Amino acid sequence: MLFESAVSKLNSINWASVGTVISEEDANLGYEFLRRMAQFYKVEQLKPMPPAFTNVAKLLGDQEEELDISAYCSSDAVAYLNQNSYVKRIFEYYLQLANYSEERPGISQYLEIYEPLIKLLERGGAFTIKPLSLEIIKVSHFPLNNWYEKFVDKNPIDINNF
Repeated sequence: MLFESAVSKLNSINWASVGTVISEEDANLGYEFLRRMAQFYKVEQLKPMPPAFTNVAKLLGDQEEELDISAYCSSDAVAYLNQNSYVKRIFEYYLQLANYSEERPGISQYLEIYEPLIKLLERGGAFTIKPLSLEIIKVSHFPLNNWYEKFVDKNPIDINNF
């Protein structure tokens, strides 16, 4: 159920509109993604890695091969995601975690790490992520050197009404 819901969530994004809406509020979604990722590392007591390489399911013990998003998502989603391999990887990690959580409900809470980025795309915003930066296109830029230290003790932002 979690996996089907995650696939449905990605497939219901209007991929043709991604990148067409610019909102200063979207900077909060980037902030919240990094804060949630830092909290994951803190709670699980793991050494932080760059968010672009953080496969939460693998870090929690998943031994399966990484998922290929093209096997589950619409052609529009795949066409968009193929433009940036790191963005594609983030959503492959999301799907892999949803799949891994199916039989391990205690870890499904970590799916929320990805919610800010999904909301960003649902709102028509766009982002790129690389090993050293997260950019909310035409809105904000988050350098990722020392990202963990910068975000681990930040206060959460309520993104429910975004």
